[in-house]
Amino acid sequence: MLRNSFTRNSRQGFNLIELLVVMAVMAILAGLLLPALAKAKGQVRNVRCTNNQRQLLLAWNLYNGDNSEAAAANGHGVPSSPISLSSSASESAFRKFWVPGDDHFYYPAFTNAHLLIDPQYALFGSYLSSAAIYKCPEDKGTVNVPNVGKIPHVRSYAMNEYVGWSLDLEELNPDYRTFTKSSDMKAPTDVFVFQEVHPDNICFPAFVVRMPGEPEQFYHYPSSLHNGRGVVTFADGHAETHRWVDSRTTPPVTGRILAHWNDSPDNADLAWIRQRTSCRIDGQQ
Repeated sequence: MLRNSFTRNSRQGFNLIELLVVMAVMAILAGLLLPALAKAKGQVRNVRCTNNQRQLLLAWNLYNGDNSEAAAANGHGVPSSPISLSSSASESAFRKFWVPGDDHFYYPAFTNAHLLIDPQYALFGSYLSSAAIYKCPEDKGTVNVPNVGKIPHVRSYAMNEYVGWSLDLEELNPDYRTFTKSSDMKAPTDVFVFQEVHPDNICFPAFVVRMPGEPEQFYHYPSSLHNGRGVVTFADGHAETHRWVDSRTTPPVTGRILAHWNDSPDNADLAWIRQRTSCRIDGQQ
């Protein structure tokens, strides 16, 4: 009886072959589940980015409603109140926009989240109290501040330059309408207000678009951080996660400044953005 009992107990564990089979099955399951899990996490970040832009759009609408439909000022320049300026400032200095921002070397606008939510510096500061709203969760971009090092930048989004533009109109195409009031938009479903910007390319609060009749160039590249897509929100309130189809639209993120005025002839993505930026004043297509 003792020998039989010992024999039964000695066969209860896995032998080497069985253990290898179990490990192989677990590896296969992990290979199947991990991409699905990564995709699910990416979808969650996409939803968060979309919600961020919806909140920006809500702030835009609230501001317009509180100001006789006058669209929140858009453009480029340093804040209207004195702060430490350790970089170059453009001729549009000391103006207040929906958020502050100027060229790539105006570092406070890239690194100081307080400037986004303080009404002293940003028009949206009276409507949004969380700086996190301005940052896409997929955006890991940094700005290299002299004598400091790389710091995560605090803003991922920009506003259509033809919406609320408050600087010299010579910077825009005179053949296309500038929407200074929300009521100026006859087809709000076709006009984007906010979109993500390529992390190496973001600078101004305004998203600059070269319109038809001008060189076929990207000044600002859209973001493609959502698996080759970027989130765009429109004046009527709807949002779209748009897939970019031309590889020239999606240069890799390197952490180095991505230059402006990049030629991109016959680019379907540039055409798509142009069509949703403004409309001709004379009504032509």
